[in-house]
Amino acid sequence: MASDVETRLAADLSGARESDGSTRERVLQLVVEEGPISAAALGKKLGLTAAAVRRHLDAMTEQGIVEVHNVTGKRKTAGRPSRRYVISSRGQEVLGDDYLNLVRSALEILESHASEHNEPDTVDDAGVASDDEGSTDSSGARLLAKEYFGRFETRYQDELKKIEDLDERTERLAELFNSDGFAGFTRLVGRDSPLLAMQSTQLCQGHCPIREIAEAHPVFCEEETAMISRLLEVDVRRLSTQAAGAHVCTTHVPVGREKLAAERRASAQAGTKTTAGRSTPRRKRIVISPRQQERLS
Repeated sequence: MASDVETRLAADLSGARESDGSTRERVLQLVVEEGPISAAALGKKLGLTAAAVRRHLDAMTEQGIVEVHNVTGKRKTAGRPSRRYVISSRGQEVLGDDYLNLVRSALEILESHASEHNEPDTVDDAGVASDDEGSTDSSGARLLAKEYFGRFETRYQDELKKIEDLDERTERLAELFNSDGFAGFTRLVGRDSPLLAMQSTQLCQGHCPIREIAEAHPVFCEEETAMISRLLEVDVRRLSTQAAGAHVCTTHVPVGREKLAAERRASAQAGTKTTAGRSTPRRKRIVISPRQQERLS
């Protein structure tokens, strides 16, 4: 009998630990996607009390996985500043790094170019070899960045080529980024604006597996942005990157201009005037203002 009781107790403790770990993962995921965020806001999204969420946040803060930012409101009051939580550099490491694949790509490129260029392009008066196209570091980093993101692009193209709607393509690309460890998600901007052309989607990445390399070589961010633009078949603009110190990499996708152009083409073909608005697929909406965007970046 004692053995049965001990077995049930062990199973209960194991289940409690598993549930606790699952909740903590959900808390961390939301901090990655929506930080800076308060414990109260996290609790509301997860259906938990702020105290329950704060227990997980305190544990992750102690471990160095998340950081606390104190935010003071516009109105000066005697109360304490509001606490907001963001992912830390240590948390980024916990989410995982992709240096192994990057190093492998680097070795492949270096071996390839070593066989193609046995002699230096030019030699200066001091006898130092140099490359006519620029420094070895710059050109080598860009070649490596192209190789690294090219592998993602090849796989993503097959997933996106049948999706015509830009909003849907962006959402699918976010899902693909998420599955590859970039913590991809989207924010919808300007959906309540009467001006259709002002609507946009922000393609966000809460984790960068190669952040430290991108800090030293910004060409990685440039090549990733170019890849996103090619995959979505529209000009995009990078609003923030983790390599530059932001908590989230954010890419502006101007979906409104595409929708407006499509409506005008349809109206021209039908011989009718362009309508002022158009219903969009029902999706989760996160509408933010420019001031909120500054805080998020």
